[in-house]
Amino acid sequence: MSNLTESDSPVKRRNPLLWISLIVAGLIIYVLVGSERGNQTAVIEVEQVGQVERVEQVGQVRLVGLVETRKEIERSLLIPPGMRARQYIAEIRKKGEPYPFASIYDTGSSFQDEGSLADAHLLYFFSAREGYVPAMMKLGEMADPTLFRAENSLLDRADPIQAYKWYRMAAAQGHGPATDGVNKLLQWANAESKLDNPDARQLLLNFK
Repeated sequence: MSNLTESDSPVKRRNPLLWISLIVAGLIIYVLVGSERGNQTAVIEVEQVGQVERVEQVGQVRLVGLVETRKEIERSLLIPPGMRARQYIAEIRKKGEPYPFASIYDTGSSFQDEGSLADAHLLYFFSAREGYVPAMMKLGEMADPTLFRAENSLLDRADPIQAYKWYRMAAAQGHGPATDGVNKLLQWANAESKLDNPDARQLLLNFK
């Protein structure tokens, strides 16, 4: 019997490099797909009573922490500065005189404490213009360069002329502390004018 030639063999030999290439390509695809899946972060939120359990999945499920349950937030329009004071004054005017100046002043103080300086200033101004001495003193102190505090005043800087104006109005009604305020302003103006302070020199003109 003659030996079978390579072409007559029932099982043909195949190039081993082809198999190696296919295996390597498969491994590369597996690694790439697996790494992409592992890097994906899935956030699962399970609603519970009053809270949401936040779970982060990176390859495996891992508890991250608790966050508040999502709720629909009611958003109100921003109120322009001074709007509340204007509405309050309008209501006071409708009721007519005599105006409750002590109550108006207290409301202004509440606005000032919460940082609503425009509302506070308007209520003080309304009361002071109507002759309420404590409001006059408040406006004077807010502008007084010897007492000025930016966080408590609507003004960007002290205004000695305004302070003098309100102190004088209160002093005209016989209010002793207002007279003291005027005298302190004079002392301040004399000292500051020597330092070429233009506000101090302007104020001194009111004492001549």
